[in-house]
Amino acid sequence: MRIFTSLALTMILAQCGMATANAGVLIGGSRLIYPQGKKEINITVENKDSTPYLIKSFIEKGSVEGSENYFMVTPPLFRLDAQQKSVLRIFKAIDNMPVDRESVFYFNVTSIPSAQADSDKNTLQIAVRNRMKLFYRPKALVDDIPESVTNKLTWQRIGNKIKASNPTGYYMNFSFIKVNNINVKEPVLLAPFASNEYSLPTGVTGGTVTWAIINDQGGIGPEHKYSL
Repeated sequence: MRIFTSLALTMILAQCGMATANAGVLIGGSRLIYPQGKKEINITVENKDSTPYLIKSFIEKGSVEGSENYFMVTPPLFRLDAQQKSVLRIFKAIDNMPVDRESVFYFNVTSIPSAQADSDKNTLQIAVRNRMKLFYRPKALVDDIPESVTNKLTWQRIGNKIKASNPTGYYMNFSFIKVNNINVKEPVLLAPFASNEYSLPTGVTGGTVTWAIINDQGGIGPEHKYSL
């Protein structure tokens, strides 16, 4: 008897260049930037495998309240044959976002492999979802990049924590934060005009904060320093 099992795995990748969505499916990037005024942006999906995949794509809401339908993807569901490439088009459906700061959404691509034709074997089908950030960048910010203003961040020690304040309109997507060259655990995304607190590493009471952010291409930028 032929048995099919479906297992969903979520993979969040922060790689520069081509990000892997499944063993045979490649996504042409690890993050998306949507500048205000663009009619659409594109991203490629390529099947490097010898079998077809079903590709499903959608965008989750992010920082804008009630933003489920702000963006649309086409085609949302399609078959991608072996050794073929396709282009996903992302376009803005609603023009009602902040004009002084970035907004963030989450772009998802799920790749579902075709079932094996051999009826004598049990089959494990694995659907893998790739989830990446989609930043909407208003006109007031399109002539610059987060890397050029990340040195405007300020840092303050508060008890056994450090507080990072972002006076810019850009999201700061940290690759790492260190205090006296010791890593701060799980530094989260720092929103525009907002502050976050991070626990100091054990035994560290102060010193120099070092950080780097992930750039628009998905690479890691240079280190920046701030003395507490």
